[in-house]
Amino acid sequence: MNKNIKVTISDIAREAGVSKMTVSRVINDASNVAKKTRTKIQKLIKEMDYQPNLIARSLSNKRTMTIGILVPKREKIFLDNYIAQILAGVSEIIKKHDYRIMLFPIDIEDDSGYVSIVRGNLIDGLILLKISSDDTWINSLAEIDFPFVFVNHRREDEKFNFVDSENKKGIKLAVDYLYSLGRRDFAFVAGSMNETNGVDRLNGFKEALKDKKLIFNDEWIIKGEFNKDIAFENSAKLFIKKKKPDAIICSDDYMAIGVIDRIIKEGFRVPQDFSVIGFDDIEIASYINPALTTIRQPLHELGVRAASILLNIINKRNVNTVHEFLEVELIKRDSC
Repeated sequence: MNKNIKVTISDIAREAGVSKMTVSRVINDASNVAKKTRTKIQKLIKEMDYQPNLIARSLSNKRTMTIGILVPKREKIFLDNYIAQILAGVSEIIKKHDYRIMLFPIDIEDDSGYVSIVRGNLIDGLILLKISSDDTWINSLAEIDFPFVFVNHRREDEKFNFVDSENKKGIKLAVDYLYSLGRRDFAFVAGSMNETNGVDRLNGFKEALKDKKLIFNDEWIIKGEFNKDIAFENSAKLFIKKKKPDAIICSDDYMAIGVIDRIIKEGFRVPQDFSVIGFDDIEIASYINPALTTIRQPLHELGVRAASILLNIINKRNVNTVHEFLEVELIKRDSC
């Protein structure tokens, strides 16, 4: 077919020998199309280079064909590799369904921002990153039956859908590995206690020490707030007393990098004096010196699953609440 001629649904229907409605159902990923017919139509769509008219499509199905992504408004948010990997996973899925992304950096102190997004009919659903446990506005979002999914945030209520990582398991893997290397005195740099992954990782640390019959030292719990600079400043107290830890587990990689910077500034060595483990496996983790041992959570896959779950909700294919936990993995490098 001449590439300069725009292919329409009617063209696809004629070639496939089906109605325009059947082609439309395939394009919109509806379930009520026979597998053989669906495969035939999808093949023709690809061969004929059909490009959907998103404006016409949104008018016909009363959708915006746009997914909103909520992230906290803060400095350097767009340089955060953690968020970038999740967004890459989201983009991979929604592009296949001809959706677009609209990113909303929201002031976490101002609830009105969330409300205006939903009421403005700008989007068909929301994916929420870095959400605080005390965000009370979320209950209102659930009450108006607006589709949304949490990423890396756990809420046990049946009205909430989320995809998260095995946070406790990840920290236990870190403790087990350090224990196998002969480390016995553990410090922990904690993330925000307003985020469930921060809470779960700290609780996982406490449980892992108890399993190993190791002493939990409150003075070796450092407030890091998922922030490299805060971890750098607050970890200084670990190195001024006579009794020091020999292993430091951090609730994310950025904080681990801050801790390593502090260790080097204090004149100590990694891993000879202190073993350090992070969490996430952001891209820079393998490039710093020493390369960071970390717990890899599948950030890209978290985005993929969140987008898939959300599209299922939007298309009313999701009848049960989804509480999904993805596996984590210990990545051994030089910092231990």
